[in-house]
Amino acid sequence: MAILFPAMLNDTLPKHFDPRKYANYELAFEGYVPLNEFKELCTILASNEGNAFIHLDFRVDEDRRYIATGSLTAQVQVVCQRCMEAVTHDLALDLSLGFVYDEDHAKNLPKDYDPVVMTDGDVILADMVEQEIILALPIVAYHEESGCNPTAVKYASSTDDAPDGEKPNPFSILAQLKAK
Repeated sequence: MAILFPAMLNDTLPKHFDPRKYANYELAFEGYVPLNEFKELCTILASNEGNAFIHLDFRVDEDRRYIATGSLTAQVQVVCQRCMEAVTHDLALDLSLGFVYDEDHAKNLPKDYDPVVMTDGDVILADMVEQEIILALPIVAYHEESGCNPTAVKYASSTDDAPDGEKPNPFSILAQLKAK
Protein backbone atom coordinates (compact mmCIF):
# COMPACT_ATOMS: atom_id res chain seq x y z
CA MET A 1 0.00 0.00 0.00
CA ALA A 2 1.40 3.38 -0.99
CA ILE A 3 1.83 6.09 1.56
CA LEU A 4 -0.37 9.02 0.66
CA PHE A 5 1.17 12.43 1.05
CA PRO A 6 -0.81 15.63 0.65
CA ALA A 7 -0.69 17.03 -2.84
CA MET A 8 2.09 19.47 -3.61
CA LEU A 9 0.10 22.53 -4.52
CA ASN A 10 2.17 25.64 -5.06
CA ASP A 11 3.26 28.08 -7.71
CA THR A 12 6.83 26.76 -7.79
CA LEU A 13 6.92 23.87 -10.19
CA PRO A 14 9.95 21.59 -10.47
CA LYS A 15 12.11 22.10 -13.56
CA HIS A 16 12.38 18.33 -13.86
CA PHE A 17 10.74 15.54 -11.91
CA ASP A 18 10.70 11.77 -11.52
CA PRO A 19 7.15 10.67 -12.41
CA ARG A 20 7.77 7.26 -10.79
CA LYS A 21 8.25 8.90 -7.39
CA TYR A 22 5.22 11.17 -7.84
CA ALA A 23 3.07 8.22 -8.97
CA ASN A 24 4.20 5.87 -6.19
CA TYR A 25 3.29 8.47 -3.56
CA GLU A 26 0.19 9.68 -5.45
CA LEU A 27 1.39 13.27 -5.41
CA ALA A 28 0.04 16.19 -7.39
CA PHE A 29 1.35 19.56 -8.46
CA GLU A 30 0.03 22.66 -10.08
CA GLY A 31 1.38 26.03 -11.02
CA TYR A 32 2.36 28.44 -13.76
CA VAL A 33 5.08 28.19 -16.38
CA PRO A 34 5.88 31.42 -18.29
CA LEU A 35 5.39 31.10 -22.05
CA ASN A 36 8.76 32.79 -22.67
CA GLU A 37 10.48 29.64 -21.32
CA PHE A 38 9.33 27.71 -24.40
CA LYS A 39 11.87 28.50 -27.13
CA GLU A 40 10.26 26.42 -29.92
CA LEU A 41 6.76 27.64 -29.08
CA CYS A 42 7.86 31.30 -29.04
CA THR A 43 8.93 31.04 -32.69
CA ILE A 44 5.33 30.11 -33.58
CA LEU A 45 3.50 32.65 -31.43
CA ALA A 46 2.89 36.34 -32.15
CA SER A 47 3.79 37.14 -28.51
CA ASN A 48 5.56 35.23 -25.75
CA GLU A 49 3.73 37.05 -22.95
CA GLY A 50 1.60 35.10 -20.51
CA ASN A 51 1.66 31.83 -18.60
CA ALA A 52 0.55 28.25 -18.98
CA PHE A 53 -1.19 26.76 -15.95
CA ILE A 54 -0.74 23.03 -15.38
CA HIS A 55 -2.28 20.66 -12.86
CA LEU A 56 -1.28 16.98 -12.70
CA ASP A 57 -2.36 14.13 -10.39
CA PHE A 58 0.05 11.19 -10.46
CA ARG A 59 -0.68 7.54 -9.72
CA VAL A 60 0.23 3.99 -10.66
CA ASP A 61 -2.57 2.29 -12.59
CA GLU A 62 -3.73 -1.33 -12.27
CA ASP A 63 -1.19 -2.46 -14.89
CA ARG A 64 1.68 -0.81 -12.92
CA ARG A 65 2.06 2.06 -15.40
CA TYR A 66 3.11 5.49 -14.18
CA ILE A 67 0.39 7.89 -15.25
CA ALA A 68 -0.79 11.42 -14.64
CA THR A 69 -4.09 13.08 -15.38
CA GLY A 70 -4.88 16.74 -15.18
CA SER A 71 -5.29 19.89 -17.17
CA LEU A 72 -3.34 22.56 -19.00
CA THR A 73 -4.68 26.03 -19.75
CA ALA A 74 -3.06 28.94 -21.52
CA GLN A 75 -3.98 32.04 -23.43
CA VAL A 76 -1.67 32.47 -26.41
CA GLN A 77 -1.31 35.04 -29.18
CA VAL A 78 -1.13 33.49 -32.66
CA VAL A 79 -1.02 35.17 -36.06
CA CYS A 80 -4.35 35.73 -37.84
CA GLN A 81 -3.99 34.37 -41.37
CA ARG A 82 -6.39 36.97 -42.72
CA CYS A 83 -4.81 40.22 -41.44
CA MET A 84 -1.44 38.95 -40.11
CA GLU A 85 -2.10 40.59 -36.70
CA ALA A 86 -2.09 38.87 -33.31
CA VAL A 87 -5.25 37.02 -32.29
CA THR A 88 -5.88 35.58 -28.83
CA HIS A 89 -6.51 31.85 -28.61
CA ASP A 90 -7.56 30.13 -25.37
CA LEU A 91 -6.27 26.61 -24.79
CA ALA A 92 -7.92 24.25 -22.30
CA LEU A 93 -6.56 20.70 -22.47
CA ASP A 94 -7.39 17.58 -20.51
CA LEU A 95 -4.20 15.58 -20.02
CA SER A 96 -3.82 11.81 -19.71
CA LEU A 97 -0.12 11.04 -19.73
CA GLY A 98 1.71 7.73 -19.56
CA PHE A 99 5.38 7.88 -18.64
CA VAL A 100 7.56 5.38 -20.48
CA TYR A 101 11.27 4.54 -20.72
CA ASP A 102 11.56 4.50 -24.52
CA GLU A 103 9.63 4.50 -27.80
CA ASP A 104 9.09 0.71 -27.66
CA HIS A 105 7.24 1.04 -24.34
CA ALA A 106 5.23 3.93 -25.82
CA LYS A 107 3.80 1.58 -28.46
CA ASN A 108 2.37 -0.64 -25.70
CA LEU A 109 0.63 2.25 -23.96
CA PRO A 110 -3.18 2.31 -24.29
CA LYS A 111 -4.57 4.91 -26.71
CA ASP A 112 -6.10 6.80 -23.75
CA TYR A 113 -2.64 8.02 -22.72
CA ASP A 114 -0.23 10.34 -24.49
CA PRO A 115 3.29 8.91 -24.07
CA VAL A 116 5.99 10.96 -22.35
CA VAL A 117 9.46 9.44 -22.62
CA MET A 118 11.56 9.73 -19.46
CA THR A 119 15.26 10.55 -19.81
CA ASP A 120 17.22 8.73 -17.08
CA GLY A 121 13.98 8.50 -15.08
CA ASP A 122 13.29 12.25 -15.25
CA VAL A 123 10.99 14.46 -17.28
CA ILE A 124 11.77 18.10 -18.04
CA LEU A 125 8.50 19.85 -17.25
CA ALA A 126 8.96 22.77 -19.67
CA ASP A 127 9.62 20.41 -22.61
CA MET A 128 6.56 18.32 -21.81
CA VAL A 129 4.26 21.36 -21.44
CA GLU A 130 5.66 22.99 -24.58
CA GLN A 131 4.95 19.92 -26.72
CA GLU A 132 1.38 19.67 -25.40
CA ILE A 133 0.73 23.34 -26.25
CA ILE A 134 2.24 23.05 -29.74
CA LEU A 135 0.06 20.03 -30.50
CA ALA A 136 -3.05 21.92 -29.34
CA LEU A 137 -2.47 25.08 -31.41
CA PRO A 138 -4.86 25.65 -34.29
CA ILE A 139 -3.42 24.93 -37.73
CA VAL A 140 -4.92 28.18 -39.04
CA ALA A 141 -6.13 31.03 -36.82
CA TYR A 142 -8.45 33.92 -37.69
CA HIS A 143 -10.03 36.87 -35.94
CA GLU A 144 -13.75 37.24 -36.24
CA GLU A 145 -14.23 39.20 -39.48
CA SER A 146 -15.18 42.29 -37.48
CA GLY A 147 -11.87 42.05 -35.59
CA CYS A 148 -9.61 42.14 -38.65
CA ASN A 149 -8.26 45.10 -40.54
CA PRO A 150 -11.04 45.93 -43.11
CA THR A 151 -8.55 46.13 -45.98
CA ALA A 152 -7.17 42.69 -45.13
CA VAL A 153 -10.69 41.26 -44.97
CA LYS A 154 -11.47 42.68 -48.42
CA TYR A 155 -8.41 41.11 -50.02
CA ALA A 156 -8.72 37.82 -48.12
CA SER A 157 -12.35 37.28 -49.05
CA SER A 158 -12.82 34.82 -51.88
CA THR A 159 -16.16 36.38 -52.88
CA ASP A 160 -14.50 39.71 -53.72
CA ASP A 161 -12.13 37.99 -56.13
CA ALA A 162 -14.81 36.14 -58.06
CA PRO A 163 -15.96 37.94 -61.21
CA ASP A 164 -19.65 38.46 -61.78
CA GLY A 165 -21.30 35.98 -64.07
CA GLU A 166 -19.76 32.90 -65.65
CA LYS A 167 -16.05 32.16 -65.28
CA PRO A 168 -14.11 31.63 -68.49
CA ASN A 169 -12.78 28.14 -69.03
CA PRO A 170 -8.97 28.24 -68.67
CA PHE A 171 -8.67 25.55 -71.37
CA SER A 172 -10.74 27.44 -73.95
CA ILE A 173 -7.56 28.61 -75.73
CA LEU A 174 -6.44 24.99 -76.07
CA ALA A 175 -9.85 24.09 -77.52
CA GLN A 176 -9.47 26.87 -80.09
CA LEU A 177 -5.99 25.64 -81.07
CA LYS A 178 -7.24 22.08 -81.35
CA ALA A 179 -10.08 23.22 -83.65
CA LYS A 180 -7.55 24.78 -86.07
